[in-house]
Amino acid sequence: MKKLLPALLFSALTALPIYAQEWSVGVRTGAFVFGDFVERRLRAGNEQPGEVHVVVLSAATRPGLAVDLERELSDRWAVRAQGTFTRSPLSIEGDEDDDEGFELEAGELDVATFAVPIVFRINTGGTFRFHLMAGPAYAAYRIEAPDTAPNTVPVFEGTRSAWGAMAGVGVAWMLSDRFAIEGAISDVVTSSPFDRDDFSDVPGIDILRPHNVHTTVGIRWMF
Repeated sequence: MKKLLPALLFSALTALPIYAQEWSVGVRTGAFVFGDFVERRLRAGNEQPGEVHVVVLSAATRPGLAVDLERELSDRWAVRAQGTFTRSPLSIEGDEDDDEGFELEAGELDVATFAVPIVFRINTGGTFRFHLMAGPAYAAYRIEAPDTAPNTVPVFEGTRSAWGAMAGVGVAWMLSDRFAIEGAISDVVTSSPFDRDDFSDVPGIDILRPHNVHTTVGIRWMF
């Protein structure tokens, strides 16, 4: 037993680096572009048919943070647990194509998105390694309404969550066996944090499924 225990410990220590290289951590940052959450159609004048103006509730493009932990399943397949975080001002925007285009502040939006995508590596060797990824996503939207909210599209105050899916592409520039510079573009689609009960007294409302596009670049460490 005294000889067996050191042998098992030595075997575990020598096998650890081989096993551990199946794991990696990625940290990236970049522009987060939000889709439209709510759309309202307003008809000008009382006569029919009148000119229709469209206003949308969305959030401005802002930098965000993406962090993930990846586990290799084979040379080509892996699974990630990923989180993205950003804060952006909400705004109500009118048509850009007409003379009455406008933009009104509608509060602040904090979004935390969590996804578990499956990663498929297109090529497993070379300096530049490309991959595809897709999987389920969960987003928590926290809204801080302004003191004087515009009544064109009213907003709630608080936190709501929504399920969805994410898909994306990426490329890793391998600097060594353990470090890489990685860039990725992903599209996260969820149901809107708003629902029709928020606008029961507001006509012409359409609840949209936002496409939130994340364009990021950063580093990956294999350990």
